[in-house]
Amino acid sequence: MSSRTLAVLTLALTFLDPVRGLSSWYTPPGGPPTGSTAGDKVRGVNLGGWFILENWMMPSFFEVSPLDQYNVPDEWTYCQILGKDTCLERLQQHWDTYITEDDFKLMANYSMNTVRIPMGYWAWVDPEWYEPYVQGQLPYLERALNWSSWYGLDVMMDLHGLPGGQNGQDNQGLKGPIEFQNNATNQDRAMTALKNMTEFVTDAKWGGVVKAIELTNEPYIQAYNPAGMDFYTLADFYVKGYEVVRASETILDGNNEVMVVIHDAFQPVLNWQYFFSTDTLGLNWTNYAVDTHIYDAFGDSSSKTNQEHLDTICALAANIAEAQTYYPVIVGEFSLGTQTYCVDYQSCWGLTLADVIANLTTYDASLFLRQFWEVQSDVYELGAGWIFWSIKHELAGPWSWSQSAAQNWIPEDPTEKIYPYNSSASSYCLETWAPLDGDQNMPSFPASVNNVSSINLDYVVVKKNTTLMAANATISSSSASASGSSQAASGSASGSATATVSGSSASASTSQKSGADRMGASMALVLGVAIVGGVMAL
Repeated sequence: MSSRTLAVLTLALTFLDPVRGLSSWYTPPGGPPTGSTAGDKVRGVNLGGWFILENWMMPSFFEVSPLDQYNVPDEWTYCQILGKDTCLERLQQHWDTYITEDDFKLMANYSMNTVRIPMGYWAWVDPEWYEPYVQGQLPYLERALNWSSWYGLDVMMDLHGLPGGQNGQDNQGLKGPIEFQNNATNQDRAMTALKNMTEFVTDAKWGGVVKAIELTNEPYIQAYNPAGMDFYTLADFYVKGYEVVRASETILDGNNEVMVVIHDAFQPVLNWQYFFSTDTLGLNWTNYAVDTHIYDAFGDSSSKTNQEHLDTICALAANIAEAQTYYPVIVGEFSLGTQTYCVDYQSCWGLTLADVIANLTTYDASLFLRQFWEVQSDVYELGAGWIFWSIKHELAGPWSWSQSAAQNWIPEDPTEKIYPYNSSASSYCLETWAPLDGDQNMPSFPASVNNVSSINLDYVVVKKNTTLMAANATISSSSASASGSSQAASGSASGSATATVSGSSASASTSQKSGADRMGASMALVLGVAIVGGVMAL
């Protein structure tokens, strides 16, 4: 190699994107919890509303006949009203269009490194005769696993809803009952769902893209809600679920076991030291983490001042930082919302995004949302990192990661900071009175709704070799076109690594297979360097 070539390569590599993801999802026995190093954090987005419907996130989806004649609180009722055939037809259209390859490009463009994918148990075990749920999700999940690999994103799978229900909310599939604990059949079906999900997503064909499996989402225990389950019922589920994941996972050569994630059941995150120090519970577990969800949008939140919202997050820092010394703490859900939207989803029919966020597009309102983003990312990175809820909301911008990005409430580089942060301060921890670059260098914000499609994704390139993923696309296509399968949607794949499910294409061109990241590619263009076969050449 000539000295000139080496100099160009050195210069190009110097300008590679400095933002990196979690270097390892594995905590060795006795070692420091993964995610404890500054900058080496989970930074991700939830794909909420995709495989489990939540009406408040997409009111217009329920505004069509005959659903507009009913109250439809959840996916159970949605399918019950439509009948299974029509329900499947409509959900296949939803699964095909709600999350697309451009969503993964956008996450890569904003240096995200993780996606959390919530799914209900009914995707993994056959529904009982009385359950109106439909299957057919897996070809679309396959497509998401491919895209995750292509764009350098790790995956956390989340069994978001349990048989019988674990929290009584719409996000468990059926709003109302908390009956998981009522009979052994529910737990048996949950274990089967975990087994099937683990076997599927850790299969060697996915190349280890799934790094973590969360046993369930937001379970209620009696200490939090009297209608919830006893703590030891939940603890027993966690112990059995952990054993099922460990017995069912495929560990690739050179890889570690998947991380098993438990939700904190809305208990103080430090309380889980008891669970992990008790011999009959989690003492002998390896490679695990605790997921905590933090929202400052309920209760009296609407009466808080902006500074009080910031201080609410500041006050969490000490406990998160201390808990991280015992086990990885991932804030698996949070948002920029300081109030709820469309809880009565029908009240939002006919509204537009511009209607709903008009009062948030003033400069002062946008600047606060940027501050609220910054303080949350600062505090949550005292743990192992964070995952935003959710990637989309059709009306509520602060609950939509994509729209928040489009409004510049979230920066393209998650390490970009406007203000100093004092981790030892329980209030006024974000020093908004002393911007790092002075008042003259504050960010600008759109003065009205900025369409997400205006974000240029043309230069976002595939980050990983797609040879394996192309083969997976063919496998996915074969399963998708299986006649009569309840887990099927039509699909095909070509040798150019193009996977098609229900007519939606996910493709990687030959020029994208270089594995260069987006900044590397940009620097190559600036320097007049061609990328050939994964290396830079003059």
